[in-house]
Amino acid sequence: MKKIAVLLFVCLLAICAVAGEKSVTLVSPTTLNGKAITPGDYKITYEIKGSTADVKLIQNGKTVASASGQVVEKKDKSHYTAVVNSKDASGSNTIVEFEFANEKQVIRVAPEAPASGK
Repeated sequence: MKKIAVLLFVCLLAICAVAGEKSVTLVSPTTLNGKAITPGDYKITYEIKGSTADVKLIQNGKTVASASGQVVEKKDKSHYTAVVNSKDASGSNTIVEFEFANEKQVIRVAPEAPASGK
């Protein structure tokens, strides 16, 4: 009976949503999910549901871009909140990952995102 109760508890934790909000300053133009993002101060809001997450970039109270991604566990905690970009063939930046200070989990919003910590 204890095993069933523990299993049920673990399953409930896995489907519970975890939400958060962080601040970040983008210093160069980039895109998220095809939307152009200009340099400036933004709030990142996110909701983690199991192994997936929904992310929004908000500026002046308005959502400028949003995306869904995979929650990935890193070996070590991130030292700061960061937006990881990747350059496409034309040299333009695209957001591929969100890292959060003192967290091991990152949110990858693009399948070609580089492995964190490399």
